[in-house]
Amino acid sequence: MAGQILSAFDEMTPPQRIAAGEVIGQALAESDHLPDLKTQVIGELWLRDLELTAWRVLHADHKSADPSRREAFFDAWTSV
Repeated sequence: MAGQILSAFDEMTPPQRIAAGEVIGQALAESDHLPDLKTQVIGELWLRDLELTAWRVLHADHKSADPSRREAFFDAWTSV
């Protein structure tokens, strides 16, 4: 799943990423707990967080050579 997310980011053009950030930012800005930021900023932060999280997951998958640790990681990831 992390690889698919990163692949989708890789295929996005800069205008597509800006548009996605704007749509996500508008949705998130409607929540009560966010500070008064521009929707584009909120959306871009969310996209960056998603991208970094996917990278960390993908990196953690390749880092562990122990099959039981990898299996435990995948079980924990899919149970969230």
